[in-house]
Amino acid sequence: MNQIPDAPPTAAPKAPLLFMLITAFLFAMGIGLVFPVLPFIVASYVPNVGQQAAVIGLLGAAYALCSFFSSPVLGALSDAYGRRPVLMLSLLGSGIGYLVFGLGGSLWVLFLGRIIDGLCAGGLSAIFGYVADTTSEEDRGKVFGQIGATVGAGFIIGPAIGGLASHISLNAPMFLAAGVSILNLLWGAFILPESLPPERRSKHLNASHLNPLRQLAGALAYPVVRHLVYVSVLFTLPFSIMQIALSLLGRDTLGWGPAQMSTVFIAVGCCDIVAQGFLLPYLLKALKERGVAQLGLLLGVVGVVCMALLPLLPYAGLLYVSVVFFAVGEGIFNAAQGTLISLAAPAEAQGQVQGGAQAFGSLAQVVGPLSGGALYSRFGPAATFGAGVVLVLAAFSLLTSQKPIKAAEAQLS
Repeated sequence: MNQIPDAPPTAAPKAPLLFMLITAFLFAMGIGLVFPVLPFIVASYVPNVGQQAAVIGLLGAAYALCSFFSSPVLGALSDAYGRRPVLMLSLLGSGIGYLVFGLGGSLWVLFLGRIIDGLCAGGLSAIFGYVADTTSEEDRGKVFGQIGATVGAGFIIGPAIGGLASHISLNAPMFLAAGVSILNLLWGAFILPESLPPERRSKHLNASHLNPLRQLAGALAYPVVRHLVYVSVLFTLPFSIMQIALSLLGRDTLGWGPAQMSTVFIAVGCCDIVAQGFLLPYLLKALKERGVAQLGLLLGVVGVVCMALLPLLPYAGLLYVSVVFFAVGEGIFNAAQGTLISLAAPAEAQGQVQGGAQAFGSLAQVVGPLSGGALYSRFGPAATFGAGVVLVLAAFSLLTSQKPIKAAEAQLS
């Protein structure tokens, strides 16, 4: 592969940057848009209540698995053929995926819609490539931070939009997302220039560049990193289970519909913002990264225990309490854990390690919905969230048992 020189610009132009932010928001929004309405859409195709959770888990896993495989593929294609065509194709595919899912008609059509959307969600890698092409090293971190915040907003607003649009119809959220994706595609066709000129593109594209499994090696090469990644996976599993089972829990224990469940997902997002934006700096100062990560896991345990108790104590307040504890715990844990992984890796292997850790997280988001859906269908909500309690406790035990490497201890003290 030819080496690509650094780009000289100092900052991304305003119109393309705004386009990148909106597109990143749409990709993130697509993950959570269907959460509040999914149990009710699936119910119209799967009348057996005992099978609905398993089908929902399969839909969530199909999206996550396609996103996992498409991310390195679309990133490599953007290196070889340019960022603009990959971004345009991703937006078109997302719009089609939303439309197919919204039209429905049969269960296989729902899967087709989520598969198409998942394959196109990998376009985020082209967005980061575009930013790297058009910003200086000094400004790049700031722009990446803006995109990260936008992705976080997409995760928060997606379920809220899904719940609010469900007042029109259960399919309305998907049609709305399809329309916005196509409008953004048309806007980008006029204002988005190519950021990667032909002379700087990769000349050698082969199968190894399209293999997402090689990312996993980055997180396994260093023992301390490997230990921390196992902790992250153990926590990601119950988090992904919660994403697909929370609406089922509200429906089955409280009789709630999509609009009511959207308020729960909004609470999750708001707690995440408060935890990372306001509480985290004070907690880091008092407890350091390791202590904050441990606190986050303990809060997560409390949240999942409350969810497991909801079938016995079906009170709306208990559901809100559970998501507040879990969301705050998840927010501070992920922030602190990311720092711990970074400190445990050599400077020359940061990209390899972070990419591998993210790949493991993506695989956990495949396994979580599959296992969570199967557990919910067979044993019900108490057993499903009870298994989540065991996983979070295992993560806490594993993190507590590990001794930090000396370099990390020096930086954390």
